[in-house]
Amino acid sequence: MDKKYHIDYMHFLDQPRFGETILFQLGRLHCMPCAVVPEHTHLNLYELTAVTGGEGIVTTNGQDAAVRKGDIYLSFPADFHRIESSAERPLKYDFFAFRTLSPELEGALKRITAQRRLSSQRIIRNDKIASDLSSAIAEFGARNDYREEILSLLFKQITLYVIRSFQAQESPVRHKNVSSAEELCFQIMDYIDINIYSITGLTVLAQELGYHYSYLSNVFKETTGGTISEYYQTRRLETAKLLLSEGALKCGQIAEVLNYASLYSFSKAFKQKYGVSPNNFKKQR
Repeated sequence: MDKKYHIDYMHFLDQPRFGETILFQLGRLHCMPCAVVPEHTHLNLYELTAVTGGEGIVTTNGQDAAVRKGDIYLSFPADFHRIESSAERPLKYDFFAFRTLSPELEGALKRITAQRRLSSQRIIRNDKIASDLSSAIAEFGARNDYREEILSLLFKQITLYVIRSFQAQESPVRHKNVSSAEELCFQIMDYIDINIYSITGLTVLAQELGYHYSYLSNVFKETTGGTISEYYQTRRLETAKLLLSEGALKCGQIAEVLNYASLYSFSKAFKQKYGVSPNNFKKQR
């Protein structure tokens, strides 16, 4: 990706802890005109993109959202994510990928995730968040005394401001002019999309949505023409394909994070869908 200025303090797999915050990535990027951050997927983390200058398009799960200076965009776990800079006004942004160990804050973030599936619903504007994120980037690089204590406070404060900003907005209407069966199917797909890295069995849908699994299965089949299992397997393999393209994880690690029973079962499923083994697909990238 073309860039004029780039600070990236964290490798994707490094996960240092600052208080209740687990940090995955922190940095700053100034793009060249028309630069593209290729589509990538998030593991079990949230990511803030705080636009400090210019304009661009954030594409999440195939949905575009225009962003400009002052916008703060929140990405959710398991999102497919792409960023494109404007030609006339190149994009500048700070980024912060994290998880929180606080049950209260994690619960609030999950509620936001359930309510804000559309890309256009992910944008907030809060100067305090942008200021704290800029301070955190400077503090992380300075290595001064009390660095960990200050970063712990800054990261928690950023998370609290994010939650407050979304809560201050009216909850959006998720799906207009749809039947109750269609809405239930949206809920099923949303749950699978959000929890693609933690699902170990689809019967969990019954507990989470409050219906017998056989009922959910019948409604999904009658409404969409496909099965819940087919949807889950497709999303899981699409995620695996993107992880392989990124190159950060080995095939065995991808099988593990996507909860395949073994590397063999993952490789077999991948080859059946794409006609090539995961290892050979990765070598072709």
